[in-house]
Amino acid sequence: MTTQQVEISFLSQKFSIVTDEDPEHVHHAAQRVQAHIDELRESGLVMSSDRLMALVALNLAGELIKQEASGQTNLAHVVEELDSLVEQANSLAKVPLR
Repeated sequence: MTTQQVEISFLSQKFSIVTDEDPEHVHHAAQRVQAHIDELRESGLVMSSDRLMALVALNLAGELIKQEASGQTNLAHVVEELDSLVEQANSLAKVPLR
């Protein structure tokens, strides 16, 4: 993919991002950040932009950690199921044919 410049904005500021990601992906990420900003502001918290962005970063990191943990749990379950299927296949392979 080629490097391109993408314009995004949040907190009433415009940012120019140089990326090789799909511009839609960058815009979606910016919209997600803005949604977290709006959520924190609607909760009645009054704070500086720096503190607000720190809380948004922590919230997004927390979401990512939960997703990663959930993915690992799902992967472990799939591995267990596959092990069970392999054991069943091995057992069936040992049964003499009539």
